[in-house]
Amino acid sequence: MFSERINKLKSLGEKINIDAFFITSEPNIFYLTGFKPVAIERLEALILPVYGEPILIIPKLEEEKATMQSHIKEIRTYTDAEGPLKLLEEVLPELNLTRGTLGVEGSLPFKFYTLLKKAAPKLNVKDTSEAVSELRMIKSKYEIDLMRKAAEIVIRGIKSGVDALSVGKTELEVSFEIESTIKKSGGEHVAYNMVLSGENSALPHGITSSRKIKCGDAVVIDVSATYKGYFADITRTIFVKTCNQRQRKIYNTVLEAQTNAINEVKPGVRAKDVDLAARNTIKKAGYGKYFIHRTGHGLGIEVHEEPSIHAENNLILKPGMTFTIEPGIYLAGEFGVRIEDDVAVTSSGCKVLSSSLTKELIVV
Repeated sequence: MFSERINKLKSLGEKINIDAFFITSEPNIFYLTGFKPVAIERLEALILPVYGEPILIIPKLEEEKATMQSHIKEIRTYTDAEGPLKLLEEVLPELNLTRGTLGVEGSLPFKFYTLLKKAAPKLNVKDTSEAVSELRMIKSKYEIDLMRKAAEIVIRGIKSGVDALSVGKTELEVSFEIESTIKKSGGEHVAYNMVLSGENSALPHGITSSRKIKCGDAVVIDVSATYKGYFADITRTIFVKTCNQRQRKIYNTVLEAQTNAINEVKPGVRAKDVDLAARNTIKKAGYGKYFIHRTGHGLGIEVHEEPSIHAENNLILKPGMTFTIEPGIYLAGEFGVRIEDDVAVTSSGCKVLSSSLTKELIVV
């Protein structure tokens, strides 16, 4: 699997006329090697020549873990006292990379760019972020199966959160139940676990707080977690004790928008058409100005990756692409509604990875 990914990236490198890739981001190192670095301020880099064997450069403290996890045979280390510069000055000439063009990620920290220029002043540096992104956008059956498993785990968490909802409980108390269930069910990293009630539910990126849940609240539960490194990201909106006519109308509008967007997903369709299927539904219902974000984002090793499902993206959908569908309506100071599922494009349409979680309007 990892050899196939590396060979595909080498082929892309050949097409765009670079001599090697310099990969430093944690998600891309994991994708290409199986090793999950904890870089923080230290340089961890995969140097991948288009014609030649890759070398993994890591801090000494990560050596044992990298040896266990990485599919890269050659691992070079440096100590904190030494720093990475001397090692770069040794490795780059070995790989004939003192001149030519090195492909880097757009997210490369400036301090690491400076190290590269010190180690090889005549080496050209080019942003090749799209090359790895292009590979990662198309998921294998194995990857999609991991994402489906992640979705099952997140769904268990959300169900436990719904069961915990009651008047007088705080958002944080409900959030605790969700995360506890996810960890007990085999989930790993919980990227976020938002429980937003009442006026807080009108904040798309609100912060779970000590606010006590009240009768009549809309409660947005938005949870994202990984299984074996792959994310699920699912949202449901629940009502507490009662749901008035206005809340019901907005909920049904969001549900219709999401359904229309999901039905639009198939190979050959533009990403923008999926967004517009949701956006036009909400606009027609009179709430267009209250839908203030894109319809979805790519999902995989990162909780937000390509493709972006927004109204200006002409990207053509292909089998294997995975992303969220999550329209919402947000009435500032009052309440909000968002419904989110994870989908994978198939050869003829799409598969909803989180379909086992009901979208029926629930009042608890």
